[in-house]
This record gives sequence, structure tokens and C-alpha cells, in this order.
Amino acid sequence: MCTPNIQLKDPKIADAAALYALIDQDRTNLSRWLPWAATTTSTADERIFLRYCQGQMADKQLWLAVIWVDQQPAGMIDLHEFKDGHADIGYWLGRNFRGQGIISHSLAMAENIGFTHLKCHKLELLAATDNHPSRRVAERNHYHQDGILRQHIPIQDGYSDAVVYSKLKSEFHPN
Repeated sequence: MCTPNIQLKDPKIADAAALYALIDQDRTNLSRWLPWAATTTSTADERIFLRYCQGQMADKQLWLAVIWVDQQPAGMIDLHEFKDGHADIGYWLGRNFRGQGIISHSLAMAENIGFTHLKCHKLELLAATDNHPSRRVAERNHYHQDGILRQHIPIQDGYSDAVVYSKLKSEFHPN
């Protein structure tokens, strides 16, 4: 199997249609873990979101990138909730791009940005306790399991417990 060409690019309004198509084709699965997927119901909604993100990025409240694989948008990854040298990591990937190491590679690039450029001390990743693929990403990428937050993540029918994972700058080893 050939390793895909993975790049992280600043979000562009022109990416909205392709990103919306990824969401729309996997809405049921994405909505299970990410409530916004159920309410993103048009390309216009995605354009509004991208404009909002561009504003947050300009205000240094967010770092966000579109994950591109072999010249096509595949998902997104971000660092948010900057406070006291900490940032939270969020990501999603379209159905056809999963299981190829794309998120792990993108996460390594985001870590480099977070620790090197944004001078973070700690990155945190939350995953619903039953979101085993996301938990495997954290564990495979050497994140420490810090604990469980009870009924922390809003999901379709209530709240899910969340596993908190973290990586410290001292644990970061760039390739």
C-alpha cells in the first residue's frame, strides 16, 4: 500500500463544498461523536463555519487546518481552548480516509505546531469512552491517559463520559 501525501493547509472558503460532502456522506457516524455534524446541513453552513474559524485564527484563539490527502480535503484538525500553556486537540476524518495513519501523521504535525510554534506546554485530547478509534489514536501516539470526565461530551441522546489524554512538551519528540 502506498503512503498517501498528507498536508495540513489553512482553511479556505473554497474548501466548504468538499468538506461538507465528507460530512454528509458520513453524517450518522460523525454525529455520534461530534454534535456539530448533525447541524451542518449545507455547504452554506460549512462556509459560515470556515469564516468563523478564520476569524478565530486571526484573533489567535484557534489554530485549524484542513487535512489534505493526495490533493483532496480529507478532514480537519485543530488546537483550541488555549489557556495557561495548554491547548485541546480536535479532529475528524472522512470515512474513506480512515485506517491509513492519516490522523496519526496529522496529529504529529499539529503537535509540532503546538509545541514549537505556539509554545504550548501541554496538549490534551478528549475521546468519548466508547470512541475506540479515537482512543487508539491517542494511545498509539503516546498520549498519557489522565482520567475520565463523567458525562462530559454532549452526544445525540445525552452525554458521554470522556477519557482525557495528554502529552507534555517534554514528551514531544519531533521526527
